[in-house]
Amino acid sequence: MKIVVVGGGIIGCATAYALARAGCAVTLLERATPGAEASGAAAGMLTLLGESGQSPFENLAIASWRLYPKVAEELREQTGIDVEHVTRGTIYPLFTAEDVLHAEARAARHPAKDFGIEAWDAGQVRDREPALASRVRGAMFVRGEHWVNNQRLVVAYAQAAVAAGVVLRAGLSVSRVVVEDGRARGVVADGERVDGDVVLLAVEAQPGQLVASFRARLPVEPRRGQMLALTHVPPILRHCVHAESVYLVPRPSGELLVGATVERVGFQGAVTAKAIAGLLRAAIELVPALGDLPISRTWYGFRPWAPDSLPVLGPWPGVEGLWVATAHFRSGILLAPITARLMTSWITAGKPGMDVRDFLPDRFVRG
Repeated sequence: MKIVVVGGGIIGCATAYALARAGCAVTLLERATPGAEASGAAAGMLTLLGESGQSPFENLAIASWRLYPKVAEELREQTGIDVEHVTRGTIYPLFTAEDVLHAEARAARHPAKDFGIEAWDAGQVRDREPALASRVRGAMFVRGEHWVNNQRLVVAYAQAAVAAGVVLRAGLSVSRVVVEDGRARGVVADGERVDGDVVLLAVEAQPGQLVASFRARLPVEPRRGQMLALTHVPPILRHCVHAESVYLVPRPSGELLVGATVERVGFQGAVTAKAIAGLLRAAIELVPALGDLPISRTWYGFRPWAPDSLPVLGPWPGVEGLWVATAHFRSGILLAPITARLMTSWITAGKPGMDVRDFLPDRFVRG
């Protein structure tokens, strides 16, 4: 089977790799370089708090999280790239006695015990992360919430895909899907036709433009996220810290990532003073010692978002051979391994292997 994958972000690279390993002849088209869009701008958190396996999305997230140790090992073996899979867990600070009581109850009833959810009192917080502000009264700790270096992850997936036989063509902008007799036959990229038996749209930016002429619409919009990094040597934090208005991710490289905004501003590409100031204020209130650290860099990215905040996965209605895997919003890094596995099984064997009803593009069919 000859497959054209459009989009070289984390979803496109991971799925192209999986399809090639399943025996498909895959061409991967990316308008810039792999990971240049949302995938490269993320923080790499594999966040699971609240994902208790009670909905198809939660099942998808948990299944992908469970794949990550093997994924990190496999990519290192295939490419030599360490994706920095850190497994120290995430601290959710709590600020009132009532919050602590709720955390204790939640930890006791959570069904997924392998997440390692614990409720910490103020003394335990001081022992584990003494740099947290004194107003922190306790914490919810999720041992199973890990993080990776998302930039390295995308590069590793891209290199593994090429090693598996994927033809990666960067610098090509796809303008339309070629449909003949009701079936996708390829795409047109910068005036060149690239043929395939199947077309998979895994683009992170404006995927709706490529299917605008078909019977369903794809209302995926960008959500800008701004972030910054602090020089974190020697390290002040060991764990990822996730509060309501800010998260802090310590990387082995010696950076501390501080993020992130969620803004509906279209494709306005800018780092703004207001956003960075807000993130810094929230971070310093949470960890006062961060105020003395140098800012090493700032950046922004655009996350693909659908109106129900769920990914769009599956066959495009009314066009045989056309598939979509997009709109992962803030969960693209977490969901990449399971999306790759699911789409590969679905395309090659006709069965996704999971409940995918909530994700089908059919939900956007015009009435």
